[in-house]
Amino acid sequence: MENGTYRYDLEMETPLGKRRGNLELMVRGDILNGYLTMFTRTIPIQKGICTGDKLFFCGDMKTLMKMYPYQAEGSIHQSGIDLIISTEQADYPVIGTLTEVQRR
Repeated sequence: MENGTYRYDLEMETPLGKRRGNLELMVRGDILNGYLTMFTRTIPIQKGICTGDKLFFCGDMKTLMKMYPYQAEGSIHQSGIDLIISTEQADYPVIGTLTEVQRR
């Protein structure tokens, strides 16, 4: 992945149906920073790395009821991103569509 900022529209499969969100990744070398918006809450990514087309990051997702620590692992392709977001409760598949790129 080239240095820059990448924005994705996300769709996560949950037991209660699909949830939509956004992901903003800022890539500098193999380091990822950014923000995950899920359940209408935007929270910074705590730690992230990117090697080739594979990536890993972690952070928290907040619902109305609770904060959920998560780890996300997946791959990037030309038009999007495929992730598995893992929490204590379960693993959730996520598909993302690339919406914007700002190369640096």
